[in-house]
Amino acid sequence: MYLLLSADGDIGLYKVDKIILDNFDNIISDFFKWKKKNCYDETLFVKFIKMTYGNDAISLKKIVGCYPDVEEEYKSIKWFNF
Repeated sequence: MYLLLSADGDIGLYKVDKIILDNFDNIISDFFKWKKKNCYDETLFVKFIKMTYGNDAISLKKIVGCYPDVEEEYKSIKWFNF
């Protein structure tokens, strides 16, 4: 399973466990409660996922484009921009 993450820059394609996609809205909500900073990007979210679900729960596969453009082949993948 894959997820696209970005922060108004490069868009990363991440391989994620199914539980991450199935519970994404709750995980994002928990992340926003957990973060201590006002300035953050997707790397802090990835750190949160690894801390909560283990290092193997998410991994960067490649950069697929730059915000707001994403290549056509990735448009069907869930994308979250921080």
